[in-house]
Amino acid sequence: MTKPEKQQAQFISPESYPQMMSKQNAALALRTLRSSRTMDKAQVAMEQAVPPLKAAILQYVAELDAGARDMAVVFDKIHEIRGFAENAGMLSTGRIAEVLCHYMDDMDRLGLPADAAIVALHVSAISRAAAAEEDDVRMGEIVAAELAALVTRKLLEAQSSA
Repeated sequence: MTKPEKQQAQFISPESYPQMMSKQNAALALRTLRSSRTMDKAQVAMEQAVPPLKAAILQYVAELDAGARDMAVVFDKIHEIRGFAENAGMLSTGRIAEVLCHYMDDMDRLGLPADAAIVALHVSAISRAAAAEEDDVRMGEIVAAELAALVTRKLLEAQSSA
């Protein structure tokens, strides 16, 4: 049995696509999007989205705590937390999750396992930040910066030993 021939990609020039809207309608759409009314509606929608987003983040954090020993669960949950926490007003939670994401991604690229103690420290910090009644941004930034410094040091050690 012979392999089928690999087909070449067909490129379509931008001029070949039909125009989605006329110039007049595009100008109207742009004015509408820039209007204060649209901005006010968007602000209201964003504010209404915060409680469900926060509930989802807290659920992810609970799942993260429950699966803290399973690196695949941790990897999955921290990426979700990082993606949504700041939109939910949980700035420190998102920042700490981002530091852990970068660490786990970098260790994976190096082909090395993530240090369980580093991961546990981050998971604990994420849980504490998420549980805080009001997200103390200043303290959260200090914690995130210290964890980032620790991760940087560990990554440099890992790179030099690889």
